[in-house]
Amino acid sequence: MKWIQKVNKVLRESGKYISGIAILLMMFALVTDVFMRNVFGIPLTGTYEIVQYILMPALVFPALGYVYWSGVLPRLTEIIAKTPKRFQKFNRSLINIIDIIIFLLLTYYSFIFAFSGFTSKMAVPVGGGLLPIWPIYFLVPLGFLFVLLEAIYTALSGEKREEEVGKSI
Repeated sequence: MKWIQKVNKVLRESGKYISGIAILLMMFALVTDVFMRNVFGIPLTGTYEIVQYILMPALVFPALGYVYWSGVLPRLTEIIAKTPKRFQKFNRSLINIIDIIIFLLLTYYSFIFAFSGFTSKMAVPVGGGLLPIWPIYFLVPLGFLFVLLEAIYTALSGEKREEEVGKSI
């Protein structure tokens, strides 16, 4: 169980840093584009497409495991905290099972979507050429896989997540 926890932590932290780098690159690209457009009258070619098709998915999907772990995703903990302990345990197990099923399906179907983008070599026109975006499609199932692994770890370890700890006292 310790090695699962370590692997999960590494995946969670790497996703967080990938998203952080993506937001910095996005900020740099947009500021540079606005500066070039307003000062020199020459916008950077393809900034909008790069931000839309590459940096936004790189910002959102790798961090999903971290978001799930930190408790940012909404829960009904206020209502559940007032119920008997036995029901709280049942409810926690039921929610973990539902989370695992949902994120398993999301991972599976988003992988099918990413693979179809790979086989069709999806690309967008940028500055007279084509920018391949199919590799970014694989961030979607990767992000859902991180959440799935986090949900499996939560279900196996029986740990309460951070938002549940403070509310059930």
